[in-house]
Amino acid sequence: MKAKLIIASIVVAAMASPALADYYVVQNSKTHKCSVAAKKPSAKSKTLVLVGDAYKTKAEATTAMEAAAECKAA
Repeated sequence: MKAKLIIASIVVAAMASPALADYYVVQNSKTHKCSVAAKKPSAKSKTLVLVGDAYKTKAEATTAMEAAAECKAA
């Protein structure tokens, strides 16, 4: 019984972990430089370049940042 509980806990944790690892492409409102952030920034300091898009890996976010027109102009 304990083994089933442990296995179920591991499966739930493994499924929840990727959902927590979101990356965002953000642009600093003062310098207009783009970067990849692990947390969704507040509206005061940074603004989202690609609104609503969260990327599962940092590599995906970096690729999106390089392709964003807002980031090329900066």
